[in-house]
Amino acid sequence: MSEVLIPAAEEGVDASRQAFNPKAAFRSVALSIVINGVLPFALYKILVPYFPSGSIMPLLYASAFPVLGLAIGFIRTRVIDAIACFALFGIFYSVISTVLAGEIRLAMIVASTQAFVIAGFFAVSALIKKPIIFFIVRQFAAGNDAERRAQFTAVNVFDNWHTCIVASLVWAAGIAGLGVVGVTLALTVPPATYLLVNNIVNTAVNVLLVVWTIRYVRSHLTAAGARMAKA
Repeated sequence: MSEVLIPAAEEGVDASRQAFNPKAAFRSVALSIVINGVLPFALYKILVPYFPSGSIMPLLYASAFPVLGLAIGFIRTRVIDAIACFALFGIFYSVISTVLAGEIRLAMIVASTQAFVIAGFFAVSALIKKPIIFFIVRQFAAGNDAERRAQFTAVNVFDNWHTCIVASLVWAAGIAGLGVVGVTLALTVPPATYLLVNNIVNTAVNVLLVVWTIRYVRSHLTAAGARMAKA
């Protein structure tokens, strides 16, 4: 999820004020694929001959590119936000699992399970009516403007959190699906192919989820706001 959402945030996606911009999305997706897929794949292939067979070190070094991408994003925005927190969690989960696993195939399998953990966060947040999507969309819609944040919260309370709960559950299902794909790839393909294909699949699915979320949340919360105004 983080590989797509961070570039989207940097492009200034605003769920309440802007239409989906295909060109901006394409730039973000292309950059994400290069940073999180192509460059790690290339570095892994370069380093493999210099380490013993089955060593986790090439995979560990290859994770430097996503970390670098996150650091550049922070320098540009000067903000560590909800989205960046998920990115940090994903990166640390992958790095720690790689170090602890001690064997390349097991490291890939364990790293792929982070999707199930993140999906669990989304699902639980929806069940307790603290949907994660609410906090992410509010960040785009209101920024640090206290009045706009209060208005956005009021609309969601009036909506009984329904819109953001549904969106969070959809994200939970999508991310869990990515976990299944990741584990399957980790079990069946070479490590370099896993790095490339897994990141491309993650990017594609996350883009679809982001586009759907923007349209779904905007249309439903706009309708809820209109009903609240009449009430």
